[in-house]
Amino acid sequence: MVSKGLTMYNTKTFSAATLAILLITALSGCAVFQKCAPENCANDAKITADVNDMLAQHTEFGPPGTIRVQTINAVVYLNGLVNSDMERQSAESFVLRIPNVKDVVNSLAPRANSR
Repeated sequence: MVSKGLTMYNTKTFSAATLAILLITALSGCAVFQKCAPENCANDAKITADVNDMLAQHTEFGPPGTIRVQTINAVVYLNGLVNSDMERQSAESFVLRIPNVKDVVNSLAPRANSR
């Protein structure tokens, strides 16, 4: 009876230790991964600000914040809804004209009820 209790205790301890090791490993991996290379972070922030400023000037894309912008290593990611495929293409075209933008990943989608 005593050995059964010890075995169950050892299994729980082993499981808890394994879980802790996995969690520490996963978290340390997150700490190492950065969204941008250190030399590009300031430039990425400037690009994002420039893109948001440009979008705010073009009211056809909706109010500010309608299109979400993220820049990683000078690649701009666009997400959100626009009124048409033409607006989707226009947004990408405008972004490509912004200085230091290397590429655009355009995940904008036309609204379902648009033509």
